[in-house]
Formats: sequence, structure tokens, C-alpha cells
Amino acid sequence: MAQDAQGTGAGHGEAGGAEELPEIPGYRLDGLLGAGGMGHVYLGTSPSGRQVAVKVIRSHLAQQADFRGRFRREVTAARQVSGAFTAPVLDADPDADPPWMATLYVPGTPLDARIKEGPAFTDEELYRLALGLAEALRDIHRAGIVHRDLKPGNVLLADDGPRVIDFGIVRAADADMLTHTGIAVGTPPFMSPEQIRAQKDVGPPSDIFSLGSVMTYAASGHVPFDATDVYAVAYQLVHESPDLDGVPDWLLPVVERCLAKDQSERPDADGLLRLLQDIWAGHAGQPVVTSDSPGTMLLRAPSVPSVPAAPSVTAAPASAVPPAPPAGDAGSAPTPPPRGRWRRVLAVAAAVAAVAGLTGGLLYGLRGDGDPDPKKPDAQGEGSSPGRNGGRPPQQPPGSADYLGTQSGSAAFTFTYRDRPERRPDGWRQWQYTLQNSDCAYAQAARALLCVGDETVLIDAATGEQRWKTGKASSYGQNTPVVARGTAVVNIGEAMVGLRLKDGKEVWRYKTPVLTQRLITDGTNVYAADHSGLVHAVDVATGEKRWTRTARTSPDGGTGHVPALRALDGKVYVFTGTDTDSIGENLATVIDAGSGRRTAEFELGADCTIGTQALMKEDGAAFLYCGAEAGPEGSGGLLRQKLAKGAKALLTPVDAAIGGGQVGAPELAVAPGRVLLVADGELVAVDPVARRELWRKPVPGKGVADAPPVWAGDRIYVATTSAAAAYDAKTGKQVWQHSIPELPDGSEAPVGLDTEPMVAGGVLFAPSTKAGWVSLDTYAK
Repeated sequence: MAQDAQGTGAGHGEAGGAEELPEIPGYRLDGLLGAGGMGHVYLGTSPSGRQVAVKVIRSHLAQQADFRGRFRREVTAARQVSGAFTAPVLDADPDADPPWMATLYVPGTPLDARIKEGPAFTDEELYRLALGLAEALRDIHRAGIVHRDLKPGNVLLADDGPRVIDFGIVRAADADMLTHTGIAVGTPPFMSPEQIRAQKDVGPPSDIFSLGSVMTYAASGHVPFDATDVYAVAYQLVHESPDLDGVPDWLLPVVERCLAKDQSERPDADGLLRLLQDIWAGHAGQPVVTSDSPGTMLLRAPSVPSVPAAPSVTAAPASAVPPAPPAGDAGSAPTPPPRGRWRRVLAVAAAVAAVAGLTGGLLYGLRGDGDPDPKKPDAQGEGSSPGRNGGRPPQQPPGSADYLGTQSGSAAFTFTYRDRPERRPDGWRQWQYTLQNSDCAYAQAARALLCVGDETVLIDAATGEQRWKTGKASSYGQNTPVVARGTAVVNIGEAMVGLRLKDGKEVWRYKTPVLTQRLITDGTNVYAADHSGLVHAVDVATGEKRWTRTARTSPDGGTGHVPALRALDGKVYVFTGTDTDSIGENLATVIDAGSGRRTAEFELGADCTIGTQALMKEDGAAFLYCGAEAGPEGSGGLLRQKLAKGAKALLTPVDAAIGGGQVGAPELAVAPGRVLLVADGELVAVDPVARRELWRKPVPGKGVADAPPVWAGDRIYVATTSAAAAYDAKTGKQVWQHSIPELPDGSEAPVGLDTEPMVAGGVLFAPSTKAGWVSLDTYAK
């Protein structure tokens, strides 16, 4: 369903004649943008004034018995995609009448309009178009989605590059897109041979074929397969060679590879990016700037006159000016964010470029509320570290353990761990380190942060100085790195890579046949899973395979997401969706961590919102906590269930949306008798046994938090895009807060982070949209 643009299509900004605009809760519809086979697209405005494109599904599709389930799963999967060359999904309601979905509005010209109206593309423009489309497909495919309808009408030419739209929703209408002859009616000239033969065989290679057709059309003005009717086009797609007359010689090898009839002969998106770089380097006669990682590129072709110069940036105060990077360290151009970790695309390229060029640990001063003078060299006096209040050691969260170098500090994803003064890094000072869109784990023994973004970096926790970095491993999907037994493990999708923590040297590489996500460790093994429910267990120190085991999912892949993994007390728990219409995870499979033997399966009392599961050992048994999806008999809430045969689930209604942010971003901090979450700008404490809310406290600063609060020692820590705060764990009283460097975009739209802060001896390490990572003393007076 083309947006016809979020660009210059007919009806832009107008009410579409006499047609009455539908009502969509939370959005004002301003006019009709376009229409397609799935429904109508309207220009809308959110309460904050943000422009969105709202797709309203046609009633005949919504009335199909299984359409809403498919649409729900596809929308949930599409929410994971937020790359530089896609229009991200912001909101949706598959259960509304009619169903609808809102995506970011991208002002731009549809590619088909540019091809028809001119001017013709230059070689440089074709190169940048191909790069943008390939990177968009890379991000879409990594989320487990196949676009299925990549065509010029689904590509917008924005000022800063192409945008691919309408990914992740075409499959929901597949059942209605077949003619009585069985031929899919999508957009025939841009379809793949496997779409004609059998829809069930359509995978990522199909989109690569479509990209080849799109590039042929853009370069030559005609499609590679053309005939007077759809049946003749279908025959050509399957049996005949493409018409490539008019395609520039340098582009021909790329298009020919993409249009191979055999899927196995086409490159994947990453391979296509490398192929384009190599060919363009030979054509242009000069190298193309790339990062060390083959999966991430700098989309800056040499000497492209159509790219506007970055606006001037006001100089920072002398105290905030970073030292010059070492020769060869920063490169000639900043690296754009490869995958959107923040909940919305930050469309401020100049500001990103300004901060992305900074490397290393920097001293800085931030405006705090009741915080020490930023010029003070080191606040380590009386009261500046935990446990000095009257000489009493800090109380620890009940049921907690020492910090483990994995997401949440616990393989059970409780986001609670012990914190003591001796964990504070010696010689600590306030610092920031620039590595946007990155995830980190704390390496306790090394007193360092292991962070992964476009590259992997070890940062000194005391000074913010870089100890080492490598481009051999960069992040992919939902994969916070892990640290255990002197080894840092990074999941790059097609492999887990073990790096020696001391110097970053690669010591092992475990390849997987299918892309994996959800990396966790229990301190002995590292675990990851793929969409089919297959779990890999690998020795952290050696990279040797311990075992693989497949958890049960529904025939069509359940929720469409990689299963959530948790580990507790020598067991691995795999959470999957087994109901075709489920949008959550309703089954827990228990696997022995040592042998890989499946020991039990438990049906859950409600569908857990994806990624919100936390496990806690209570009275010798494992208890599950998660955000529960709304069921047919009522609303959702907070689920607590003992994972034992015949155990009943306990559901606590909560006046908050749990799991409403990024997929795979857990939002609960858990201890026996206490669950903490951030919702609607408030920190909420709930007693899941008594089924009642304990207290609610406002969270300072703009922005919501997809990541959960962290309960470390006797304090609870929360970070948003503009501030961090600490609260007394017993009373909820706020005891500290500080501003966080934020990259503004002027939209005033609520935003959140999907990476939680970390704590060591009262020192907070928090993500920042502007600075990357900052370090603050939460006990400073």
C-alpha cells in the first residue's frame, strides 16, 4: 500500500474531496495521502505535533477471520525495524475497527515519480540509491521480515537519502492478494520468480530480486520484465532473461546478480553492500570509506554534489572541547547509527555528525539538580559512596545476587543485583564516551564497560578512557554483549564472537546457520536463539558447542520473534508463542543447562508481552513475572506464576502499559514481593502477591523508559533521555538526580531508551542520545 507518498502524491494535505476522514484515537487526520490494495493512507498529527502517516485497513480485509492475527504479528515484527533508510512503525491497533498503523511521515518524492518526471539519475545518485535500498533491506531482514512488495512506489526520496516504506504488512494480506488462478497480484514487474511459483517459498532473496528490478527501472526508465498482461509478465519472471538495455555498465554486475532466477545465486543484503562498494570503487577510481565491520557502511560516495553541506555547529566551551583523536582513529567521516536503538529516528544529521566524530573518554560538566559543582575534580568525600551513611552497609535487594556481565546484571533478567562500596572503580572521575546506539555490559573484574555498536570497545570505568576497540564485531538485533571468564562475547547475527577481555583479540568464533539474537550468559555458557526456537549453548571461554535444543513454537513461528531466553539455577528457560493468533509468548520450555536435555514445559496463565519475562527463585521454586497481554475476558496486567505442574497464575491489574516500547526491551525490575516499572513518566512499585500498588513517584526529565529501572543495593535507578535519578528502595523517595546530555530534535515527542543504566559502587553508567555513555556519582553531595 504505497503512501503515495509521504511525498508529492495526489491528495497530499487535502481531505480527498467529499470523503469523510476516519477517526483514529490519539491522532488528528489532516488529509488523504493516497490509497492502495490494503486501504487508505492519511497524513496525521500526534498530540505532540509530530506528523505521521496513518494507514487505515480496508473493511473487507479486516473482516477476514485470520487477518487481524496476521496483521498483529506483522506489525509487532515491523516495530523492530528502525534503520536510517526505513520509515519506522510508531503505533498501531490491529483490534480497532478498522485496524490501523501509524508510521513516521517522511517528506519526499516517490521514486516512481522521479523516474517518470526526471531528471535522469546520475551515476552517483544511482549508487547512493542502491546503497540505501540495500541497507534498508538489511535492517528489515534482520528483524525477520520480508518486504514482499519492494517497488518504486514504496521508496521515498528524502533529502538525506531513500526511505523504504510499507515493510512488514504485505504478508498480512497475502490471503486476499491471490487471483482465482493462484497468481499473486502484487506489482508484477517487481515481483520475484518464487512469488509466482509459491508464496510459501518467499524469503529475503525475493526482496533482493525486487531491488534489482527497481534499480533497472531507475537506471534505464523501463522494467526488466514487461508485457501486455500479468500472465505474460509472470512467465517472463520465471523463464526469460531480463531486459537490461540502458543500465550503466558499472551497475550491470549488481543488477544481474540480484535478478538471478536461482535464489542461492543472489547476494544477501550484506553481500550486496560489499559488492556495491567494490564495484563503485573501481568505477569511481577511488576507495569508498567503510567501517571495519562488513555489516555497516558509511553512505558517503566520493564527491557527490547533491549532498548539502552540514550546517555550522556552535563551538563548545573550551572545557568541553575534546582532545584530537589519534591519527587514523576517527576516519574522514562520522559513522551513522546502523540500527535504531532509540524509539524514534533522530532526524538531526548535523548534530549526530558533530558528536559522532568524538572518540575517547571526555571530562565534562552537566547541569544537575542539587548535584556537586561540575568543576569539582572528584567527589569522593564523606557521603560520596554507598554504605557511608552512619557506617552501615547498604541493604541489598531481597533474593538478589552479585552482578553478572549480561543484560540486566542477571541471567534471569531481574534487573536487581547487589551493590557495595568496594565495587566503585578506583580513581573514578566524571566522564562521557561517544558511541551512539550502543549496548554495554559491566566487566566487574576489569572495572570496565564492554560496549558494542558499530564496533566493540572496552572503556575504563574510572576514567572513560578507551582501552581497546575492534571492528571485527559489531552489534546485531537484540544483543547486549556478555562478559564472563575473561571473555567478551558479541553476537553479530551469523556468529557469536569471543574476544579476549584483556586486549580485544578474537579467540573464537561460533557460526550459526541462521541469524540468532537474545544473547545471555549464566557465567559458564553463552546462549542465543533464532526465530525457529533453536537455542545454541556455547562455552564462554572456548567457543565450543555445548548443545542445541529447539523449543516448541506454532507452525508459522508463533509471535514472529526470536524467543526470550532466561537462565536460573542451572536451567535455561525459553519463552515462545505457540498460538497462531498470539502476539505474546505463552509457553515456557525448561532445558538443563549442562546437558541440553528438555526437562519440562509450562503453559502460562496469560500471554507474556514479548521480552518482559523475569525469573526469581522463591521458596526453592522458580517464579515467572511478566507483563501480560490483554485477553478476551479482560485487560492485561502483571503476571506472577510458579513454574510448576498445576500451578495457577496470579494476575495483578496495573494502571500502566507494560511492554509498550521496543520489542525485546524488558521493563520490569523484580524481587520477591516487589515489582518495579516505569510508565507514563512515573516509577511504579507493585506488590504482586497482595496484588496492589505500593507507590508511584514522578520520573524527572522528558521521555519514557522502555528499559526497566535498576535496583542495585538500597537504591532504585532510572534513566530517561534527559535525566537520571535514584530513589530509596523502601520508601520511593527521590534522593538524587542529574541531567543527561540529550540530542534534541524539536518535536517534543516522548522518547525512551531501550538500554538500561548500570551501577557499580554508587557510580551510574547511563546511555545518552547525544554523548553515547555518561558516568555519574549518585552519592555526590
